[in-house]
Amino acid sequence: MGTTQRSAPVVVVAVDGRGQGLGALRFAIDEARARGTGVRMAHVLDRDDTGQIMDPYMTEACVAAPDVEFHWRFRRGPLADELVAAAGAGDLLVLGQTTPWSPERPGVSAVITEVAARTVAALVVVPADWRARHHHRIVVGVKSCANAGGLLARAFAEAFARGAALEIVHVCDTADPAAVARVDVRPGDRHGSEVRSLETLVRDWSDVFPGVAVETSFAHGQPARILIDAATGADLLMIARHQRDLRHLARLGPVPRAVLGASDVPVEVVPLTGAPTPAPLVLTRSGTILKN
Repeated sequence: MGTTQRSAPVVVVAVDGRGQGLGALRFAIDEARARGTGVRMAHVLDRDDTGQIMDPYMTEACVAAPDVEFHWRFRRGPLADELVAAAGAGDLLVLGQTTPWSPERPGVSAVITEVAARTVAALVVVPADWRARHHHRIVVGVKSCANAGGLLARAFAEAFARGAALEIVHVCDTADPAAVARVDVRPGDRHGSEVRSLETLVRDWSDVFPGVAVETSFAHGQPARILIDAATGADLLMIARHQRDLRHLARLGPVPRAVLGASDVPVEVVPLTGAPTPAPLVLTRSGTILKN
């Protein structure tokens, strides 16, 4: 199959042939419409392939989207390797969460964990039963303000494109599970330095996207549980993944794994590059610099 030039990054969705990726396909179609681009359906062949790639419900979803252009990519090889290769650096990769979720037995497949740890593209993991509801609300989990610029840049741009409000949640670990409680930001808070840094980052990006409504909250407790609860009723939960280096090789941390395994809303894992991502300069109408 030949390659063609495309004007915008496509949305890549994994299609497994077992009918478990319907939610991911729906999400990919919805995202492609919003971006004005196409959908590339990636199928990795294996020895158990029966010849059926999509079930009738997935076929119906494609037929119901005549405004979206679909392309196929067939590969053979290790599943995680081929899915990582299927998405370029600028594409969005969408995977279906095929592990049945329950509060008692949350879990995420080894393939999703490996792909999330390795891909340079943004990745969204979507529950199998997902349907578009458009609550116009995005929740962003921030662990460290030191490298949150890339995540906030992506989050504000996504909120602007969707016409959504942002809720930014900064979670601090605590040894006491009973201490899970949201707290208001107050002067003299023991995490005051992080609070001020995050508030500055949020203010800078708000200047770039003045039409995006944003709320920042701070919480103490188990990060995965707090983020999952905060994202109830949201369109998207966004979290970051460390850049790959000597400290963070091709692995996914415990919090992203827990979130991917238990969230009932789509989760976007944003790969960090390690480079600072400051908000761009904003000019007033008179041409003076609003911030520097």
